Amino acid sequence: MSATPVSQKVVEHPSVDSPSELQLKRILVPTDFSESSERALRYAVRLGAPYKAEVVLLHVFHLKEYLGLLSQKEDIDSETANQVLEASKNGAMEKLEDLVRRLDGKGVVVLPILLIGVPFEEIVRYAGEREADLIVMPTHGRTGLAHFLLGSTTERVISHSVCPVLAIRARPGEGA
Repeated sequence: MSATPVSQKVVEHPSVDSPSELQLKRILVPTDFSESSERALRYAVRLGAPYKAEVVLLHVFHLKEYLGLLSQKEDIDSETANQVLEASKNGAMEKLEDLVRRLDGKGVVVLPILLIGVPFEEIVRYAGEREADLIVMPTHGRTGLAHFLLGSTTERVISHSVCPVLAIRARPGEGA
């Protein structure tokens, strides 16, 4: 039984024009703070260290999550909504900064970035604007109905990104 070929996207990016000229100056690592995201971050740091690459740790605060937090509140006024939004953004930024502190001294500069929007759109937009050489992100390995219902941010990034994307598969048992 032969394997079915997977469709390939032709990569035309300055960082991969010639194998002898491979340069990784900026690696983008989107995170949702899961174990598999942290694993992808560690992988990106090891990959970028020989190049003294800048690793951009990006969390996209999805408004759907924010609205979910709001729906848990009984009385919602604009002040409460703003407080919930600010508390949520501050919590995400604290998590990013904690990850950055834990990676201090690993041979790369890690920058925490927090954006608001639809994750795959913001990841692709940021990578293009900041001229990322590589995106390293996890794939949670969902299949079937879960994949259909939840979609795949990684799959969408691969389809729309202007730079190469390295998808790190979650280990069995790793939480999403």
